[in-house]
Amino acid sequence: MWHFVSPVHSARVNQVIRSACQKYRARGYIYLGPRLPCFNPISFSQAMGHHLSWLAALITPTVLLARLVDTRNVVTVNPLDVSNQTYDYIVVGGGLTGMTVAGRLTENPNVTVLVIEAGRDDRRDPRIYDMLAYAQAFGTDMDWDWPVDQGRRIKGGKTLGGSSSINGAVYTRGHAAQYDAWSDLLTANERSLNWNWDSIFMYMKKSESFSAPNLNQTSRGAQYTASYHGNSGPLQVTFPNLMYGGPQQPAFIETVKNTHNVSFCPDLNGGSPTCASYIPLTIDCHRNDSRSSSVEAYLTPVETKRAGWTILVQQQVTKILFKDGASPALATGVQFGTSNGTRYTAYAKTEVILAAGAFMSPTLLQLSGIGDASKLSGLGIDTLVDLPAVGKNLQEQTMSTFGAKGNGFDYGGSGPSDIIAFPGFQHVFGSQAESIVSQIYSNIPAWAQSQAENGGSAAALEQVFRAQADLITKRNVPITEVSFTTGYPTDLGINMWTLLPFSRGNVQINSSDPFAKPRITVNYFAVDFDLQCQVAGARMARKILTGAPLNSLSVGETVPGNTTVPDDGSGGSDADWANWIKSKFVSVAHPVGTCAMMSRDLGGCVDGRLIVYGTKNVRVVDASAMPTQVSAHLSSTLYAFAEKAADLIKGNQ
Repeated sequence: MWHFVSPVHSARVNQVIRSACQKYRARGYIYLGPRLPCFNPISFSQAMGHHLSWLAALITPTVLLARLVDTRNVVTVNPLDVSNQTYDYIVVGGGLTGMTVAGRLTENPNVTVLVIEAGRDDRRDPRIYDMLAYAQAFGTDMDWDWPVDQGRRIKGGKTLGGSSSINGAVYTRGHAAQYDAWSDLLTANERSLNWNWDSIFMYMKKSESFSAPNLNQTSRGAQYTASYHGNSGPLQVTFPNLMYGGPQQPAFIETVKNTHNVSFCPDLNGGSPTCASYIPLTIDCHRNDSRSSSVEAYLTPVETKRAGWTILVQQQVTKILFKDGASPALATGVQFGTSNGTRYTAYAKTEVILAAGAFMSPTLLQLSGIGDASKLSGLGIDTLVDLPAVGKNLQEQTMSTFGAKGNGFDYGGSGPSDIIAFPGFQHVFGSQAESIVSQIYSNIPAWAQSQAENGGSAAALEQVFRAQADLITKRNVPITEVSFTTGYPTDLGINMWTLLPFSRGNVQINSSDPFAKPRITVNYFAVDFDLQCQVAGARMARKILTGAPLNSLSVGETVPGNTTVPDDGSGGSDADWANWIKSKFVSVAHPVGTCAMMSRDLGGCVDGRLIVYGTKNVRVVDASAMPTQVSAHLSSTLYAFAEKAADLIKGNQ
C-alpha cells in the first residue's frame, strides 16, 4: 500500500514527501522497505536534509522499489481463479474479523484458506488510508450504507478490511465485568472455554503493536500504562502525531471532572474504563499515521509469503452448500457471484467461517436454510436447521451531536480528536440514580415481554436484562460515551451515545434473492429507558459545553442551541430533549448480537466454540456472535474475538 513513511514527524516534511511520491504512485510502485521507528520531531531543515537523501534512494530502482506485478497475487478479482477449487477453510467476508482469522490460520504453511469479499481491495485509496480523510468513504461504493427502520442508515465497510478500513480508528476496550458476563450466558460445560476478561485481554494484547507516545504527544496529554498493551502484534496502535495541543482537550478533561465527577485516568484500556482519557488510534506511526486496518495489519506485511492464502474480491457469497442428508448439517462449500453475473462454487474440506458482519452473516444463514422455519418456508427456502435465533437480538447504539462556537482559540494541531469520557450510571443520573435503579429492576419483566419477539423468549431476555442491569447499577460500567471533538460540528463538539441499549431488533431476509438487502429493524428506543438515558446524556453534554473551564473557550452553544431545546433551569426539559433526540439521532454503526454466542435456551445461535447450532462445521467469528454490547468502540474487542476464534479453530486441526 502507498504509505510513504517519514522517520520524523513534521507536517511540512510529510507534505513534501507525499507530493514527491504521488508521481511514483501513479507509475505503480510500492515501498517495500522495512518499517521505520517513530521518532520525536526535529526541525524542518534537519528533516528535509535527511529526507532528500532518503527520497533519492527511494526513487532509485533498487530493492526498495518493486512493481506491483512482481508480488504474488494473493488478491484476485477473477472468480475463475477459485471456481471449483477446494480449500481447507473458506472465510466469508474480508473485514476485520475475517482477515484476522485468515491471517492466523495461514501461519501454518500446510493450510489453505480462501477469503471471499464483496468489496474491492482499496488499500491504495486515500479515502481509506489517510485518517485525515475520515468519512470520505461514507456514502460511496465502499460503504454498505444499510437502510434500517425510522429512516436511519448504518455505515459498514464494503471493502477489504471491512469497517476497519473506513471507521474512526478509535481504540478502546470495555469493562472487565462485561466480558466476564459472557461466560454466564453459555452452558455450564462451556464456561471452561474462558470467554472472560482475562482471556479477551490476552488476545487484545496479542493482536496489538502499541507505540508509546513520543515527547510531543506526552506534552499534549498522551499517557499510557505499558502492561495494558501488546508490542508484537500485527495491529498498529498509537496516538496521532498531530494530536491537538490547544487548550480545548485539557479543558474538557477538567470540565467533566468539575461538572460530573468523571475522573481522568492515564489509560482506560486495562478493564476499568469509567473515566476520561486520551485515546490511542489504530494508526501506524511508522507509516505517516496512516490507517492500520485489518488488511494492513494481517495481510500487507506477509502478502508475498503466504502461499496458502487466496482472497477473492468483488464477489458475494450467496449460499452455503451442505452435504445431503448429513446430521448435524455438514458444510461442503459456498456459492458466490455478482448480481448480474455467473454463479460459481468453491469447496471447503474443513470449515466455512462466517465473518460477514452483524447484518450479512445472519442473512447468509437464512438464505442457506438456517433460521426460522416458519419464515423461510414463506420465501420458498427449504429449512436445513430450524433456528429462530438467527437474526434476532440485534443491539445498536444511538448518537446525538452537540456543538459550541469557539472564541478564536488555536486548535494547536490537526488531529484526529482523541479524547473521550465514559461516564457511569451515577455520573449520568446523579441524584436521581437511586430511584432509577428501582425503576430499572421493576420494569425488567415488562421490557423482556415487549422485546420477546427479538429474543429467545421473555424469560430468556429477562435473565439477560438482569445481568445487564447488574453491570450498569452494581459494577460501574460506562453507560454513555462522551466523545469530545475539535472542529465538528463546530469548534467545540461532543458526540454522545448510549452504550448499552435494552431495545432489541432483528435482521430478516425478504426474499430468496441473495442480492436484495435484508430488512433490518433496530427498534430504536423501543425500551423507554434507552431514551431516558439518551436524554440524561444530552443534558450532560450541554452542561459540559457550558461548564468551566471549557466555557472560557466558547461564545455559546450552537447545536442544538437554546432556541431548539430551551434551558428551563435544569438544562432542558425531558420532553424537549426527547423530541430533538428522536428527530436528529444517528446510528453509531456498532451493531452486534444477531448470531449470538449464548446457550440455545437463552436465544443463542452459536455455541462457545462459535459453531452454529445444528451444524458441524459452520462458525461465526464476527460482531454478530457478540451476545451483548460492551462499553467501548468495537474494534479492539473484535480483534480479540477473532484471535480467540482462530485458536479455537486451530484446536480442531
